Amino acid sequence: MNVLFDLYGTLMDIRTDERAPALWQGLARLTGAGPAALRRRYRLLCAREQARLPRLGEIDLLRVFEALSRAYGGPPAPELAHAFRALSTLKCRPYPLAAELLEGLRARGHAVYLVSNAQACFTREELQNSGLGDGFDGIVLSSEVGWKKPSPKIFECAFQAFGISAQNSVYVGNDLRDDVGGAHAAGLRCVYLPTEQSGSYQNPPVPDFSVKDHAALRTLLFNFPA
Repeated sequence: MNVLFDLYGTLMDIRTDERAPALWQGLARLTGAGPAALRRRYRLLCAREQARLPRLGEIDLLRVFEALSRAYGGPPAPELAHAFRALSTLKCRPYPLAAELLEGLRARGHAVYLVSNAQACFTREELQNSGLGDGFDGIVLSSEVGWKKPSPKIFECAFQAFGISAQNSVYVGNDLRDDVGGAHAAGLRCVYLPTEQSGSYQNPPVPDFSVKDHAALRTLLFNFPA
């Protein structure tokens, strides 16, 4: 069995605030731009990047940071992205059972993959810092493939990259629209794990399995046939 996971809100407990004045004041010190002007330029650049893409296409924020760096003569884009994430992050840590869950699944003969709406310029580093990065047999991030959930195309990218199919796979996520709806659109069964970051929707898709917490998720997945 192939087990595909969402990251933020499923394996990683995260909270960010990109409206915080301290974020834009900190970036202003790095770039020499005024905080308000910098925030406006960032939003404009994001909107321009998104306008170039089809519905559910995903931008790569590193392109935005590259444009900001050129405009204001600030640090290189990867450094600017790192500062942005550090200044906007209130918490970012794995859920207590996350690492054990990944390790246990692989020990039981399952292949474990990450398929997540995420910006690589933030997430690659966070995966390594969290200790989760080596727990996957493969990783697909939306900013790298150009599609985001609930589009089935991000899952199709994963099928092609990993050489797997929906028929022998299951997806695990905490969002009924993006995770359950996206997985179903790609022909995948989905396990729904509600967390404090789960969205609320009218008439949402119905998951194939629901669990109340990570302990129940571990019990369910450990009993899946390999």
